[in-house]
Amino acid sequence: MDIFFRGFTAGIVGGVAMNVWSVFVYYVIKISKMRFLDWAAVFLYGHLPLTFPEVIYAMLVQIGFVGSLGVIMAYFIKATSPQAYLLKGVIFGLGIGFVIYAIPTLFQVPGLVVIPFPTVLANHVGGIIWGFTTAYVLEYLDKRLKAS
Repeated sequence: MDIFFRGFTAGIVGGVAMNVWSVFVYYVIKISKMRFLDWAAVFLYGHLPLTFPEVIYAMLVQIGFVGSLGVIMAYFIKATSPQAYLLKGVIFGLGIGFVIYAIPTLFQVPGLVVIPFPTVLANHVGGIIWGFTTAYVLEYLDKRLKAS
């Protein structure tokens, strides 16, 4: 498996972890007003998902997107050094989270401009979970490749 697919695979695994967190804070402890799939839905459809197929498609697109971010992270780690994967992952996840929040603000995307603080906090924790999990899986895949 080359670096592209290791990064994509790690990003998808991280995406699943972040979506589990998102569903937990939305449905169980109810501190978040938006799931990660809702962000994807607003960018895709211009509104929150209204039907089950819209929910599924938005989630698949969101997981594919973070898979692509995993590719970027893999190349970033390769370009710097293989040290401190997890710290780099957490920092990368927070940085991407900031950029993803800045885009709707800059372009005044309806439904994504004013987000309550608990949702912002929950989403940034989700970004940390994504970054940590993606870096962990990427490090595992890189070590497995070197061992073979």
